[in-house]
Amino acid sequence: MKVFIFFSRVIISSLLLAMTALQAGLLLKPTDFKDGQYEPSILTGDYDGSIDAPESFLTFKAGSRVATPEQISQAILHWQQQSKQIKVIEYAKSHEGRPLHYVVISSEQNLNQLESIKNKVQLLASGKLEQNKAKELINQLPAIAWLGYSIHGNETSGADAALLAVYHLIASQSDEVNALKDKAVILIDPLMNPDGRARFAKELEQHRGVAANVDDQSLLHSGAWPYGRTNHYYFDLNRDFIYGTQPETVGRIKAINSWFPQLMVDGHEMGAQDTYLFAPAIEPVNPHLPESRKKWGWVFATDQAKAFDKKHWPYYTGEWFENLYPGYSNYAEYRGAVHILYEQARMAEDGVRRPEGRVQTYLESVHHQFVSTIENLNTLVKHSQAMYQDFYQERKSSLQNNGEYANRKFVIFAGQNGAREQTLLDLLQLQNIEVEQIIRDTKVTATNHFGEKIQVDIPKGSYVVANKQAEARLIAAMFEFDANIKPDVLKEERSRTLRDGSSLMYDTTAWNITMMFGLKAVETDAVLPTKVFAFDQPAFDKVTVNQELIAFAVDGINDRSVGFAARLLEQQVQVRAIDKKTRLGEHELSRGSIIITKTDNPNFEHTSALIFKEAETLKLKLLSIQTGMGDGDLPDWGGQHFRLLVKPQIALLSRGGFASYDVGALWYSLDRHLGIRHSQIDSSTVGYADLRRYNIVIMPEQYYQTLDEHELEAVKAWVENGGTLIAIGDSAVQLSEQKVSSVKMISETFEQAEKFDTSLHREWLAQNVAIDLDKVNARTVSDSVSFPWGREVERLTKEKLEQRDTWQARFMPSGSFLAARTDQKHWLSFGVDSELPVLFSNNPVLMSDDASDAVLRLGVYRQTKTPSNDKPNRKIIGWSTLPENHELLMRASGLVWPEAAQRLANAAYVTRESVGKGQVILFAHTPNFRGATLATNRLFLNAVVYGPGLGTKLNIAL
Repeated sequence: MKVFIFFSRVIISSLLLAMTALQAGLLLKPTDFKDGQYEPSILTGDYDGSIDAPESFLTFKAGSRVATPEQISQAILHWQQQSKQIKVIEYAKSHEGRPLHYVVISSEQNLNQLESIKNKVQLLASGKLEQNKAKELINQLPAIAWLGYSIHGNETSGADAALLAVYHLIASQSDEVNALKDKAVILIDPLMNPDGRARFAKELEQHRGVAANVDDQSLLHSGAWPYGRTNHYYFDLNRDFIYGTQPETVGRIKAINSWFPQLMVDGHEMGAQDTYLFAPAIEPVNPHLPESRKKWGWVFATDQAKAFDKKHWPYYTGEWFENLYPGYSNYAEYRGAVHILYEQARMAEDGVRRPEGRVQTYLESVHHQFVSTIENLNTLVKHSQAMYQDFYQERKSSLQNNGEYANRKFVIFAGQNGAREQTLLDLLQLQNIEVEQIIRDTKVTATNHFGEKIQVDIPKGSYVVANKQAEARLIAAMFEFDANIKPDVLKEERSRTLRDGSSLMYDTTAWNITMMFGLKAVETDAVLPTKVFAFDQPAFDKVTVNQELIAFAVDGINDRSVGFAARLLEQQVQVRAIDKKTRLGEHELSRGSIIITKTDNPNFEHTSALIFKEAETLKLKLLSIQTGMGDGDLPDWGGQHFRLLVKPQIALLSRGGFASYDVGALWYSLDRHLGIRHSQIDSSTVGYADLRRYNIVIMPEQYYQTLDEHELEAVKAWVENGGTLIAIGDSAVQLSEQKVSSVKMISETFEQAEKFDTSLHREWLAQNVAIDLDKVNARTVSDSVSFPWGREVERLTKEKLEQRDTWQARFMPSGSFLAARTDQKHWLSFGVDSELPVLFSNNPVLMSDDASDAVLRLGVYRQTKTPSNDKPNRKIIGWSTLPENHELLMRASGLVWPEAAQRLANAAYVTRESVGKGQVILFAHTPNFRGATLATNRLFLNAVVYGPGLGTKLNIAL
């Protein structure tokens, strides 16, 4: 038996060695377009023998297989000990504790002057220098490049090319490389997503067979859920540059912002049957990118193309690469860099059989990225001074009194929500954006999120971001309420939509920071009384405990109050939420405020210690309550409005057909905002899992129906026994189709359109009560009682509504802000404004009638003037009618075709309904998109923490 095992191991080892040789190009020699053979080594010439080659840290030929994050880190840290032309700087740690480094490579003389170089380029970037001084600095400054690779962890060839590039630049003894180091400071970020890469590298080991696999559909090439593209929380780090939610991004932004690189390279991969794409981008391009970006983009592209032509490597530029959304790595362009995207066809390790029949190896893919890197550096050095001159002029123009950004200011109102305001201030500080603060209450004319010109009272303490500053282009891209999309782009987009449903838009068309964060803001050109704001963290207010104290409270307007409640419930503290605004003594408490009483918690000394600890951790102002009597008719502490909460026990369904982005965003929200225990449950186990352990089950967005009929029956029975089920997007569709929820999709409602319209008007009338006292007090029966449907309108037939809906569904947005209104008496809307912009994409259109609560609906009513003939004006939009003399605001920001606006009008965004003793809560769109949609995320947090206590019927043992 031992002999058999021994020989088996020998055979397998021999096969593995053969595979390694194959991957290195030693057995499998793909056709090169120059001489019939592909050169297996790209590193040619003389190299310094005192510097270890990459193979010293690997078990294979460099570039032939995927180096692990640990191997890459080991190599660059070792090289720092061997060469005086490299410096390694750790700029962040990932969620899983892996270090992220950038490598500085230059001549020894330049490395000794790094701080001086950095100070000079920052001075040039200020835009405040006179021309002569700027020219003097430009003549002194070396070229500066930031080269980043594999921000998507399963797009691996970039990081392996970076390893080769670092070695080549520090070890090559060629005159060309030495000249590069004399003239440039080269910053290489070789490992932008170590957690995702580690996940994918492990999958490569797990999915490897004994023979090479060149089928790009195999698991070896694709990986498995959640794939290696994303970081620990399944975030796409290449969408995070304007939000800064992840530690990798925060560290990277700080580093990039301190250097003002002239060149920003971002090495990616794409479909295996493609070739190689590089910049510049095609339209739509963000209007705040200066024309020089396109000019220099073509200069770099021309040189890169020549380098590929010499090797007979196919490539293309543009085609599908657009630059409207400013949150990619091209974010550095708004600060002065020329951005170059590499998109290499993904080969994995064994290579891929191409349409033309040959096998392209992974090594060749790595070499494509390497050659591009070196060629871009050569181009940069040639044109660095001219690029600096453009950079200086662009920064200077941003500060001109008659310039494009001269008068515009963005004002963010103070006193809205401490957690969100602090998140915004942290982001502004991270992005080096200057902030001012209003020193007294001020009234101005301004434009709000919905594009309305209004007279507005701005409270003292509000924050002002003036667009006229050095970072004007980035500020405009991040803060202006509506992106300007060119007419030609809109024409082409509509043509594609009609022709085949394709799109020019690669990402969302709306991303305004204040809309994302759910903060009230306006834009104005008025002169404001301000002072410079200092980014100092507020001190924690400690509370004095006295004999009269009967309770502690925190105001529910702050999102952190939800986490405060959740953490105390986790520690068995009895907690209440106040569902109606009140005033207890000197303290005003908004809806959703949290109160912990002595009566509920007999061991209050121990409870107080827990309260102090969590309040300090969350930086919450703790209120000392000394009376339970509300002012006047306001709620008292023993009444029905002080609701006892139940400890949430959370299951988040995962894997299977659930969307990893949404699973990650919800997981991140639970960890970051609540910090309490929860379980991710593999969807395949739902049918036999013991759901009684949980009172909250969350179904994230899904790509296809993950739960079968039997599993949904188990979930429904659990809900009926008191569970709270939260479902997002297409998971909501599945619950609707399987009758777990009474909420319907719009296409199923046209036979009952009037029924849904009546429910809509009931909601409206309940919130806008008007009393005719004469009719109310009349002794006789009135013959003119009004009804919800008001004056008769000509409704569309079921067939016409269906026909319109099929047509309008083609025009759904790819990510735009829509105006929305909330039910301000519902516990789910604690801490959320009555009106707010919400992000919407091609999501389900939810229809809510009297069987469910529409907590958040799309569209905001605005009153119009009564027509001159004094007859009330009543409009019908699709299935719904508007209140008399009202119109409906819909589009807040981004591309929303009129057809989509009409289809979405008055649809529900969040619904809640009772099912047995439990409840079902549906979200049409993911509530925590990219970790940044903080207003809708508050609705999600409310559902999770307050749902078991406020929305279900508890069994109380006697």
